Amino acid sequence: MKIFLTVCILTIFGGKAFSQIDSSATEKCKRSHLASFQSTQRVNYFQYPTMSKYDVKYIKLDLNAEANNRAISGNCLTISKTTTTLDSFVTELKSNMIVDSLFINGIKKSFTQSNDHIFVTINPAIPTNTIFSALIYYKGTTNSIGVYAGVGQNTGLEYTATLSESYQAREWFPVKQILEDKIDSLDVWVTTSNTNKVGSNGKLIGIDNLPNNKVRYRWKSRHPINYYLPSIAVGNYMEYKNYAKPSAMAPDSILVLHYLPNNTNYFNTAKTNLDKTPLFIEKFSELYGLYPFSDEKYGHSIASINGGMEHQTMTTMDSYGSTLIAHELGHQWFGDNVTCAKWNDIWVNEGFAAYSEYLVIEKLPALFTTTTPSAYMLNIHNNVMSVANGSVYVPDASVYDENRIFSSRLTYDKGSAIIHNLRFEMRSDSLFFQTLKNYQNQYKNSVATADDFKRVAEATCNRNFTDFFNQWYYGEGYPTFNITYYKPTSDTLLFSINETTSAPTVTSFFKGYLELTINSGQGDTTIIVNLNNNNQVFTLRYLKTPNNFVVDPNNWMLNNTGAITNGVVVPLKLISFTGYANNQCNDILNWKTANETNVKKYIIEQSVDGKNFVSIGEKTAFNQIENNYHFETELQHNNLVFYRIKSIDQDGSFHYSNTLSLRNYCTNSFDIDLSPNPIANQLTIHINSSEKTNLTYSIVNPSGKVILTQSKTIEQGYNDWQINNLKNTATGTYVIQFITEKGQIISKKFIKN
Repeated sequence: MKIFLTVCILTIFGGKAFSQIDSSATEKCKRSHLASFQSTQRVNYFQYPTMSKYDVKYIKLDLNAEANNRAISGNCLTISKTTTTLDSFVTELKSNMIVDSLFINGIKKSFTQSNDHIFVTINPAIPTNTIFSALIYYKGTTNSIGVYAGVGQNTGLEYTATLSESYQAREWFPVKQILEDKIDSLDVWVTTSNTNKVGSNGKLIGIDNLPNNKVRYRWKSRHPINYYLPSIAVGNYMEYKNYAKPSAMAPDSILVLHYLPNNTNYFNTAKTNLDKTPLFIEKFSELYGLYPFSDEKYGHSIASINGGMEHQTMTTMDSYGSTLIAHELGHQWFGDNVTCAKWNDIWVNEGFAAYSEYLVIEKLPALFTTTTPSAYMLNIHNNVMSVANGSVYVPDASVYDENRIFSSRLTYDKGSAIIHNLRFEMRSDSLFFQTLKNYQNQYKNSVATADDFKRVAEATCNRNFTDFFNQWYYGEGYPTFNITYYKPTSDTLLFSINETTSAPTVTSFFKGYLELTINSGQGDTTIIVNLNNNNQVFTLRYLKTPNNFVVDPNNWMLNNTGAITNGVVVPLKLISFTGYANNQCNDILNWKTANETNVKKYIIEQSVDGKNFVSIGEKTAFNQIENNYHFETELQHNNLVFYRIKSIDQDGSFHYSNTLSLRNYCTNSFDIDLSPNPIANQLTIHINSSEKTNLTYSIVNPSGKVILTQSKTIEQGYNDWQINNLKNTATGTYVIQFITEKGQIISKKFIKN
């Protein structure tokens, strides 16, 4: 889904001309979802647990709707299968929609409607694994957040269109809004005036002429579909068709059906980009696997929804920008065929749809004359780095916050950027695109999480991507690189890469491959290094005279250094900067330099937050070929602190080292684990201690009574021992408390079955 927060100057509805938006213009519009609504309201989208007691198999919507009118009436038939004994049927429908009657298995039932839900008591209860039907007749004027209606200012288009993501399906039909339960098949029938056409999901199987100048459009889809993807778009449309011919289904083709304003000027300006759609389908079929709904169709319906929404097999759009077409089409694989299993992982929908925009620019460059792949990705990077923190993963606290779910910066742009980086990290385009195909095949017609995608990537590439996902998907921020270098011999180049991060308390270091270009008057050299630690030193056989380093010249990695060098590039001085905490609660800092010339002194700086540093001491520079420095802090602490070295030259210029973080424990440090938990008879205690010590431990039962007290000598390192004869103790939750000889108290819980 791609929704614009602000309306572009050249939209089909608001501007005075019909100039078609292309990729460069589209990117000037900020993307968000329902921002005008969600910025003023916070809605409770609670789904009752009872709804998990049945699995939706089929839905038929038989509705009446008109263009430029949000009134909807008709009925919804839901056929489901019970997953457990069902004594009540619960479904969602906005309370402003009036339910006339409700039938369960053809029997009229009493019901209540409150809190945007419908409740039906079922007596006798329906047994497990039983098919049952619910038929609901309803009517009402829908809210504007789920149904858009209006008139195009310059096109003459009158339209009514639904948009249900993420929780708005209940605005216009009775629905179970739980992602894990895909609807197995769908029919959508819409009766309207015969001056209108109706776009919806699947195949158009018939148009029925009815009395009173009415027509009924009958659409049928036999692919699983998530609850927010059924749609209708009603308008006085004209129809335009073209066809995609993916090589995987030659000589057959896929119908691409466009419902447009019935306006010649508009059509003439839109046609160029409309005709790109079949080419995009063919290209994505090569990259992702055959278009998932090739036996039905793909298409677009125009309506002023401030962007685009990837309704399965027929996207609703307010304009035909090239990258907007690519984005919503990419969703047919990522979001429709495979849907996020929870809104926390909306990345598996939006990140890949956003990356589809990049891919059409890369793979079909003749269709894009105003941008390049590298420039397009650089714009994405710049938007991500406009704020220092934020993860792609949506935390549980934000799963009902649509501004966070559909964050332009995090979900779309950072989501796209880390996919691009993962592609580079795999070091093989064939493995990358095979991963996408394997993921589509493994989770087709279903739902998946980011961890599911990670597992597919690891199996395809035979690699572990835990670090990558921890730092880029679950982590926050981005790195900035500084490079120091010198030539110790005529044929050797030695350089060190220092990395600082924008959110060091969350993600302190980004591992992975980094591309570098070494500029020289004798010709540039591009290399790839694998970063495993900060201030890593690399040695390269190099006969030229280096002038500069360009970090990440092709914008593979999200980083503040960018495609041009704006980091510090100086002759090498600092080779290493390390530290450790001693047993007296002090921190010991050591750094090593080489090729030191005209250095005045080193200032040691300390910070408690990784951002604001103060000077705590200094060392005079030796200015020798190789130098080793040592500094011991005087202030004792028992916290996480940060250090860096500021080197000051004789001319007053200065450079910073990497940032080092140390945690000092003034008491013995313990890691304690219990297993198994719960227990039946025997409890095993595992302790990793930083020193040898004595401790006493006691077990307290659920009533608060101490039932066991013993002493134990703990050796430095790992210790294991068992407590037996707990078989006859009562069931419940117990506490085991450890007290060290220095008075440190640690408590753990275990459950006795």
